[in-house]
Amino acid sequence: MRITEHDIDAMALGAFVLGSGGAGDPYLTTQMLRNQLSGGRHLDIVGLDELAPEFEVAPLAMVGSPHALSEKLLSTSDIHTLFFAEGLRDRTPDAVMPYELAGLNALYPLAAAAQLGVPVLDADFTGRGFSSLDTTMLGISGAQLAEHIICDSRGRTVTLRTTGDISLESLIRPMAETMGWLVGLSTASLRRDFLTAHSLGGTVSDCLAIGRMFGTFAEQTLDSVEDTLATAGGRLLGSGRVVERVSFPERLGPRASVAIEPDQPGAALLRIEQRNEFHLVVRDGEILASVPDIITVVDRDTWTPLSSEEVSAQRDVHVIALPAHDRWLEPTALAAVDPRAFGYGVDYASISGLRSRGKA
Repeated sequence: MRITEHDIDAMALGAFVLGSGGAGDPYLTTQMLRNQLSGGRHLDIVGLDELAPEFEVAPLAMVGSPHALSEKLLSTSDIHTLFFAEGLRDRTPDAVMPYELAGLNALYPLAAAAQLGVPVLDADFTGRGFSSLDTTMLGISGAQLAEHIICDSRGRTVTLRTTGDISLESLIRPMAETMGWLVGLSTASLRRDFLTAHSLGGTVSDCLAIGRMFGTFAEQTLDSVEDTLATAGGRLLGSGRVVERVSFPERLGPRASVAIEPDQPGAALLRIEQRNEFHLVVRDGEILASVPDIITVVDRDTWTPLSSEEVSAQRDVHVIALPAHDRWLEPTALAAVDPRAFGYGVDYASISGLRSRGKA
């Protein structure tokens, strides 16, 4: 598969959807990719089965607060530093892969790969947005990598070599804050066997497909949108106006509860529970969708995905859910990302069943 400049907007839209209200606006990383692919250039996307056993793949992500981008610009020099830092790797990687396929982190690795002239691996470690570096297939499977490098916009680097079971989030997040709240992250190069066991395949092409799908919604009827979503295993959970947003602090971070008055007169309110990302959609005690499935809220008129902060009172919205990657539903992984893992006293409820499994 190839990505050209004509695919960039769809890729960015898919990245926004997969952020599930978080992961940052991909606008700046979209412009980086657009600059790399202008003039008819393209970017190859390769599957895990296309990798030679000896090929080396470099994961790439940004860590910190996306709000820092309002005060600083992304630099392509960071990419060179991350990929050629002394001691981390001794040659140009054969491919680059996203660490987290969501928000700005979906497009940044693609721009880096285009700059290096290497393909992108059609895989990542999350398949959606999560706010913790520990909430990845690597962390869930106990395969967290031993070598990491972070780099800030001033070219300062920190190389980490760890042993044993230690939280990557607790190590890197404080350093990102010290280095200006936003850093690039990479690891030692990885090979096919490891990636086959510990990454989620097909997520880059899935992101593009989701973006293409959402890009058609503004021209469709509501019934047609529902039919299109159903083909992807998704559901339109409701439409209406936000009538209340209540925010309050908690041990796991600021939490918000949003109430949406449906279009149907007399219908029960929809409630969305969120903390960085959208975690639960509830109606009259019935859980309609929950993390790790991908919940997205879009503007009613434009069908543009909204961040969790943009879902505010008097806004007219649609609420949509898409299924998570199957590997997040395996028992060990699900225990780490179901609603209880985020502080809610309910179990995971699949959007395919739409049946209550507890009270929110």
